[in-house]
Amino acid sequence: MFGGRRFDQFRLRLGWQASWSAFGSAVGAAVFPAGPHPDARAALNSPRGLLMAIADVQGEPSAGQRLIEQITKAYEEVPPDVDRLIALRAALDKASRPIQSRAQTDEATVRPSVVIAAIVGNQWYGIAAGAVRCYCIQASGRIDAIRMEPTAQRKLEPEDSMLICTSSLSEKLDEYDIALSVYSRAPQSAAQHLLKMAKEKGAREALGAVVFGPQRSLVTSIFGRSFNR
Repeated sequence: MFGGRRFDQFRLRLGWQASWSAFGSAVGAAVFPAGPHPDARAALNSPRGLLMAIADVQGEPSAGQRLIEQITKAYEEVPPDVDRLIALRAALDKASRPIQSRAQTDEATVRPSVVIAAIVGNQWYGIAAGAVRCYCIQASGRIDAIRMEPTAQRKLEPEDSMLICTSSLSEKLDEYDIALSVYSRAPQSAAQHLLKMAKEKGAREALGAVVFGPQRSLVTSIFGRSFNR
């Protein structure tokens, strides 16, 4: 696990020249961050890392937002020296308790779809429940779907990008569209473009996407498309 100075050395040694950011966008779901991450660099260098999350509580944005707030609060309460997969599990379990209690009293079963991920240095950690998807888009343009059982861990290489999203988005877009959108765009543009394409292709359920990756310039965006030629 890299932190602080060690992460800076890793980044410089492997040529991470670009600035890095995370951006979340949603319709009917809730995401963290909602919009741009306030300080991605500081988060990446912290023991807890950069947090990403999506929550879809039966398409109810307010319920999803409450769950996201509970997740972020619970995650911050876990000591920073705890293994990150354990920390993510603890945050998800604690944040889900109110919904589980509600499900026991309501006739309707409430089954939220949630994914929480943290990036610490060059390590990505994730945990998922329900209909969500995670992808790594490599510097070459190759896309890897990450299997969550229900947790996963992955070492990131320079220029890798990460996407977490609702399955309602991934079901409308093939992996080519996802890879090209994330590979050739900065996180903000990529997240917004993915939601736009999914809606244009008929998505009616709640949509959410959070993208982590380098801030790409216009030149990078243009020439980055060459991997598909």
